[in-house]
Amino acid sequence: MFMGPAKKSSTFKPFQINLLIHKEEQVKLYERLLRWLLSSGRFIVVLVELVTIGAFVARYKLDAELADLQDNIKDKVPYIEALKADEALIRQTQFQLSTIKQTRNESPDFVQTISKIATLTPKNIKITNISLDRAQSFPKTLFTISGATPSNIELSVFISSLQKDPSFAEVTLTNISFEGQTIFTLTGSLTKKGEKSG
Repeated sequence: MFMGPAKKSSTFKPFQINLLIHKEEQVKLYERLLRWLLSSGRFIVVLVELVTIGAFVARYKLDAELADLQDNIKDKVPYIEALKADEALIRQTQFQLSTIKQTRNESPDFVQTISKIATLTPKNIKITNISLDRAQSFPKTLFTISGATPSNIELSVFISSLQKDPSFAEVTLTNISFEGQTIFTLTGSLTKKGEKSG
């Protein structure tokens, strides 16, 4: 007896999975990434590479310049060290010049002072000695004038002229004697830059 093919069991149901949605989403994600890489992404990558290459080139150039500068400095160090003695001499000369200038500015003009005393001295008064003394510890310049005159009136005129002149201060008759003529000694101080002190 002929038996036909066996019938499959109707109870078996195949397992069905729908992967189309996920597959399409994956394709779309890859497509978007690929499109981005082919459009904007490549420019960004190229730009980053250019910046990196530029940084390397700049670093190389700066290193080369730094090396050149260091070589130049090393070459000039012996020359600068050779000028050390000249620099010390120049500094010493500048200090001496500034000290001289300061001393000259602070000290009165002695030539002008003696010339002014000679101008104020009456004809019959004979000056025997003029002394100018400026001590470091004393801010004033003191003067002493010694002389002789046959007339006390001319001595009085001489003292009055010195007292009125703004270059002199504290003019005082400190010594007087009569030996046929009047022998006198005057003392005082010089004012700074012609200003009369009290």
